[in-house]
Amino acid sequence: MKYYNKIVAIVLALFLTVGCQDKLEELFQNPDGFSKQAADASGVSVLSGYFTSQLTRGYFLRGDYGTQYHIQRSGQRILGSGVQTPFTIAEYGFSYALMDVENDWGTGSFNNTVFNNANSQWIVGILWGQREYNNMESPSTLDELYIRLLHLLKAYVYQRATDLYDEVPYIATGSAGALDGDKAVYKGQSEIYPIILQEVKEIEEYLSTLELSSTEETLFSAQDVLFNGNIDQWRKYANSLRLRWAMTVSEQLPELTSTVLSELQGKPIFDTYTDVAGIADLAIVDPARLQSELGITRAFRENPYTLRVPKKFTDIMNLVPVEKDAGNGLKYYSADNVGANKEGLKNGDVDPRVAYMISPDFRGYYFGNDNKWDNGNDPNSYLSKVVRGYYIDDPCMTDESIDVFKITNPNGDGEDEIRLYVNNVLVPLSERDEFLREKLRERVANNDDSGWVLGKAGVMTSEYNMRAIYNSNLRYPTLNAAEVQLNFAEAAVRGFGATPMSAREHYKKAIELSSDFWYDLNVNNKNTKSTVPGFPNSMSDSRINDRPDERYDASMFAEKAAQRFDLLSDQEKVYAIYVQLHMNYNVLNYEYCFTAARRLIKYLGDNPSNILELYRWKERNTYPASVQASDPEAWAQISGHDNYDLPMWFTGRTEKWKNVLE
Repeated sequence: MKYYNKIVAIVLALFLTVGCQDKLEELFQNPDGFSKQAADASGVSVLSGYFTSQLTRGYFLRGDYGTQYHIQRSGQRILGSGVQTPFTIAEYGFSYALMDVENDWGTGSFNNTVFNNANSQWIVGILWGQREYNNMESPSTLDELYIRLLHLLKAYVYQRATDLYDEVPYIATGSAGALDGDKAVYKGQSEIYPIILQEVKEIEEYLSTLELSSTEETLFSAQDVLFNGNIDQWRKYANSLRLRWAMTVSEQLPELTSTVLSELQGKPIFDTYTDVAGIADLAIVDPARLQSELGITRAFRENPYTLRVPKKFTDIMNLVPVEKDAGNGLKYYSADNVGANKEGLKNGDVDPRVAYMISPDFRGYYFGNDNKWDNGNDPNSYLSKVVRGYYIDDPCMTDESIDVFKITNPNGDGEDEIRLYVNNVLVPLSERDEFLREKLRERVANNDDSGWVLGKAGVMTSEYNMRAIYNSNLRYPTLNAAEVQLNFAEAAVRGFGATPMSAREHYKKAIELSSDFWYDLNVNNKNTKSTVPGFPNSMSDSRINDRPDERYDASMFAEKAAQRFDLLSDQEKVYAIYVQLHMNYNVLNYEYCFTAARRLIKYLGDNPSNILELYRWKERNTYPASVQASDPEAWAQISGHDNYDLPMWFTGRTEKWKNVLE
């Protein structure tokens, strides 16, 4: 809220000079409405307006409803950050046949959105700022600071774009592009990455020697809605970006990766859980519009079936259920060590993030969701063993006079029941296992346990904790400190160059940082059903109040995880590092997890993501159809790359990775 108030104050100050305008775009992008003369009269730099505007762009350093909706709907089918159970369980009605996310309107919209953002909304303000800067006879210290930071943000734009499309319209730093008659030239990753790595290195070096007066610090702080005017945080951000980019090109340019790692030694870098490159929805958008219109929380509310937690994540959290014998060759999962008590969390056997970022099933147990296809023919499949644990000890399994299986919710949100009849005939004891197994599998497959409503208490498998992600104060983590530690860990395992610590120590620290990050998101969510914005009235109070009983010692679990890490092969270590990265960001950062997964396929020999088996893997985003019509010359250059089966340059591959049905 403080950021929102800060931006309102900045805009109101500008209104006094330039007249009432309805949109930030009109103030910050219209050279007639927001000129240097107007800025001077307001006592601010013209570049400050473009700088602040750039930070607040939709889906740039924050989430937004539209883009997050399409990621949840289609992007997560190939990344599997949240398992969509209708596409993993035959009972929903799908057959075991390959489907294509590219023919889903959700993915098409995402493709267009990111490309158009990168080449219009995310870049135009930077170009206006560049034009103003180029026309200045004697730029002030703050003018120089703003243009340098705009160049850093421009580099980030190109990283986002080139990671998804490869060749994108590129405008050299120092050029105002089409504003001065310069046409953008399409460049790909092999050209863009060395440029932006060098540019951001020079920006960080400039920041390291920058000294601002107290007045300049005050003015900069008022405009910097990302890091509150903290130059050291901008240095950390620049170095953290360079580490990310160095790892992205490591398959193709390992020498450059090693050079960057050497250059980063002793440099400030994201290293605390509060180090997050992200801005909260509430900082930018009118609170009254967040939940109903513009916030990422709306995307979660409209895609509740995308938020079931993958088994891959619960496995690495050491939530391994105990398998028991039900007789007659049937097995079931007991919840002895998956939430029945808190001892595992207290003694470090279970990842503390379980209590912060995951909500249990209706009994209080934690079972993840498998991404693999379950055709229902195996009575001992993962899901079958999970659901069998719900009824195996129920009196209805031994007393034939009992004709109802009750699904009781201990949270006080109601009770459901399954009548044990087929065609008005009571099911005999010998057939009740198969009968209830089918009924409960159907319940999960059809989302009958949640009623397709977000945050219901009756779910039969674990979902993400709404306190953590349904949070308007969430600073959308486009990059956080846990990622930094995991990138260092991989670099150490693979011998790319010098790292501050050993791979196991970076791996351990990443777990601790991620744990603190998710604890903070959970306990500091101030939303209620009555706040604006707030939780939906349809959400269960028990889910809204799903706070941890205490802050568990993350270092205990991290040390035990590091001991397991020590025993792995190098490939297994890199796979574990990726899963930690994926789990750290889960549904909050699709793009970088997608980049990391594609890059690691070559080294690992397989895809480390959690793709649903029914879906075709994609290697890149395709271009919007409008490019061919609007720029035939460019289309002639890029059309051969407009193929989602073609691996990107940074992957080091020429052959597409294929899913099981491809």
